Amino acid sequence: MFGRFETQLVSEPEPIKTTLSDWGSEFDSGSRQWAISHAEAGFREQGIEVSVFTRALADLRMNSQAVSFYGRIARKEPLNEGEQIPVALRVNGFSGSGIRSGYRHSDESWTISGGISVFKTRHLMSGTLDGEFVAAAENDYDFSADVDYLYYRDVIFDRPDVEKASGIGWAFDIAASWQPMEKLDLNLRAEDLFSRIRWKDAPFTRAQANTDNKSFDDDGYAVFAPTISGTEGYRDTFYQDLDPRFYGTAQWQEGAWLAVVHGHYQFGYGLYGAGFGRTFAGGARILASYWPELESIRLELTRGKWQAMVSADEVTWSSVRAISLGLSYNY
Repeated sequence: MFGRFETQLVSEPEPIKTTLSDWGSEFDSGSRQWAISHAEAGFREQGIEVSVFTRALADLRMNSQAVSFYGRIARKEPLNEGEQIPVALRVNGFSGSGIRSGYRHSDESWTISGGISVFKTRHLMSGTLDGEFVAAAENDYDFSADVDYLYYRDVIFDRPDVEKASGIGWAFDIAASWQPMEKLDLNLRAEDLFSRIRWKDAPFTRAQANTDNKSFDDDGYAVFAPTISGTEGYRDTFYQDLDPRFYGTAQWQEGAWLAVVHGHYQFGYGLYGAGFGRTFAGGARILASYWPELESIRLELTRGKWQAMVSADEVTWSSVRAISLGLSYNY
């Protein structure tokens, strides 16, 4: 038997807690937000693997200038009259569950595995928003944008009575480990290779948004409530592509001590971490690494076939912008 649970939440522009309760209200800098969750359980017999899983993914990308400007609006800070700020937002997400089949082969110094997953999907979210902010005064601004997105719930324009789409997805994965010398271990993994989801009857909106009809709050600051004009409907067939994700680790062991280097590439974004660890009597092992891009410390504990992981950039939930949790058995 084998299994794993992994989840990662990252929000560069503001704390995760704020994003979940009042998105955008504390934007300051940065351009990326994403969430990944995966739970899987299965069995392996003579190299053949079969498992069931459930997963979810959300990938939001924004230009940093718009993040900073929107944060100033949310905090009602003075604007620089005449300032022009481009806006570019991309979103891609879904949830689903399905089955994976694969094969793993091991030799004395290396292991390689691969598999294909087929899954039923829901919670579609995919699209773009392109436009511009223009500061008309210290407390006033104009906004215009073109929007083209598909969804399970219209979070932008609040379209009522949306019939949710369902889809079928598929993805490939490969993994390899190699011990070229006694003290060195190398591990590579790639997920969502050639991954695509086919959606049927997907709700969509194509629209233009502007602030021609403005309102102001009690403090005299312009309220962000764009006027919308466009079309709504259902797309017979929509293909959603998912970005592949790559993970790599190099580990050097000298006696009971370990040095480790990690590298991740996901959602068009590269991350790396480096750290050290120690093996204890009985085979237990602990690793600690630092990830500068996320300003996070990651701890990993391995004992027998079990492995646990936790990573965060802060110790108080109200300030956390990057957090990961993981637990696996014989994976």
